[in-house]
Amino acid sequence: MPSVSLRLTDDQVLWLDAQTRQFRNRSDVVRDLIDSQMGNLDTPGTLIKPSPEGEKVLSLDIPTTKESLISNNTLTGGSKGETEKDAYAKKTLGDELIPNDLLDCDQLLREFWSVKKGVRSERVFHRVINKLREWTPAVRRSALEAAANAGWPDVYEPRQPGGRQQQQGTDWDALEQSLPKF
Repeated sequence: MPSVSLRLTDDQVLWLDAQTRQFRNRSDVVRDLIDSQMGNLDTPGTLIKPSPEGEKVLSLDIPTTKESLISNNTLTGGSKGETEKDAYAKKTLGDELIPNDLLDCDQLLREFWSVKKGVRSERVFHRVINKLREWTPAVRRSALEAAANAGWPDVYEPRQPGGRQQQQGTDWDALEQSLPKF
């Protein structure tokens, strides 16, 4: 994959660092921003006549985008033909998708959704949400952490300490004593 070097202001670096978290570094944030804006410009940027120094500069007529940024790095609007279901296919979950009763684990849910393997769809999202609603908050957090760390396509209820109960061995002496004697 080609690499690109960027020069950023101190404010831009602070903002970029605020968007990073575990499993999502600076380059992931920049790639997500580029991916979210590719093809969303109404017209391509055009160059105007050379400046007095001989360098070309971008036109001041900045094209408008079809999407606008809102809080927490989510997008509203979209390109033609985009449906509401497309919001579930993205790696980042918007604030409006997180149910109010699961706000206690919203960061873990976002992290799981961004690293999960497999299909991201509305149906899969609601299946995961319904599972999480059946569990206590502690079990939810544990299940989401395990699923995010392993990149599982779904969340699974954590095993109880000790795993499965071992089948108890037969106490042959007690059985023999309980049998009638002939």
